[in-house]
Amino acid sequence: MVKKKTVIINQLSEERNELVSYSRFLNNDGVNWQNIFKEKSIDINKLSENKHVLVVNDTTEFNYESHRNYLNLKDKELGPVGNDKDIGFFCHPGLVIDSDNGVPLGFSYLKLWNRDFVKQNKQERKYKQQSIEEKESYRWIECGKISKEQLSTAGKITIIADRESDIYEEFAAIPDERTELIIRSRNDRILKEGDTLYKQINFTKVCQSYELKVRPTAKRQARNTVIEVKYTQVKIRKPATLYKKEEIPDYIELTAIEAKEVIEKVPEGEKAIHWILLTTHKVKSIKDAFQIIIWYSMRWQIELLFATMKSKGMNMEASELESGKALKSMCVIAFYASLLINQLRQLRNDTSGIHAGIAFKNKQIELLKILTKRYEGKTEKLKNPYEKESIAWAAWTIARIGGWKGYARESPPGNKTFKWGLDRFYAIYEGYVINNKMCA
Repeated sequence: MVKKKTVIINQLSEERNELVSYSRFLNNDGVNWQNIFKEKSIDINKLSENKHVLVVNDTTEFNYESHRNYLNLKDKELGPVGNDKDIGFFCHPGLVIDSDNGVPLGFSYLKLWNRDFVKQNKQERKYKQQSIEEKESYRWIECGKISKEQLSTAGKITIIADRESDIYEEFAAIPDERTELIIRSRNDRILKEGDTLYKQINFTKVCQSYELKVRPTAKRQARNTVIEVKYTQVKIRKPATLYKKEEIPDYIELTAIEAKEVIEKVPEGEKAIHWILLTTHKVKSIKDAFQIIIWYSMRWQIELLFATMKSKGMNMEASELESGKALKSMCVIAFYASLLINQLRQLRNDTSGIHAGIAFKNKQIELLKILTKRYEGKTEKLKNPYEKESIAWAAWTIARIGGWKGYARESPPGNKTFKWGLDRFYAIYEGYVINNKMCA
């Protein structure tokens, strides 16, 4: 799968016997996504030893509506996705990132689940009277709890999530002497003193600002802008509507950090960039506040991971498997294949000398040495500038194979370039291996 950058069985298989064996494996009663993940996650504790790691978690869905005719609507491993009509399942990973260099290391948590086509609505389920453990949103808290177990040797853990994770019970249950939270605020909250969170932030003075280069997206124009930062200590009061509220502290002390784009820089028709972050980290200076913003900004890596899983990489939603069980097993394998692509992109400028062996075999590194000489130009500007056999050195060569021109003034290579480069590299590698066997 890593080699061919796809999850489509017909494309993975060279011959029919391979197609049959892959299908039998994924549909075998002894194979399930939980056991695959358990086996694959063994190394994450060692990789995190004595480090401060960030656990970025978020939810995505895999939609197979275009394959509805090939799926069984009574399959207990499939159900309606976000629009309550299309068929598929949901996925919530916890991506572990080294806080020092931003390198993704693996996963500390993974939850795959599906809803039932015949289900009660929130009113029928008496949603407000349910405990947090009975709700789908418990996955945010569960991610923190299981990640602490999985990362038992880590020096420090910071759980990071977007607005859907702004849950009072999470702030009460997860933090400890080595575990912190950075959560984007979803709702205005009542403070212990009676004011509201957003009102106190509004009355807080701006501490400092920084310049930000905004890249173009479907929703934003490219621009150079200015972000103003302020922070304040707050005591969030326990919501009156909590289930079993007597077991939860009456208030929680946090730091609120606001990062907001100055209105003069916002193009007409766009909303200003605006984050309000709630954290259990001690913030005693603007330097501390900036660090929290930097750590939170690493959340974009999980969005890249999802993109690599889907149309910009593995094309998981085009899989032709016909059972929810097989699709979920394939999903876990695809996550680790996508992680490799993202590691390559993330480490393209690494200067610490991380060895290419984290992604390539020894014989593949031998071939990379040959190809590096081929793709290097005559001038210093087109020489591979990284330490030989490092992952950054390998990433430079793979990007060149994928069509990147190699000049520093160009935009850096992204996931698609690395995918194309890996596609070509593995094709060349097959010929390299065959040639060596014939000449041996």
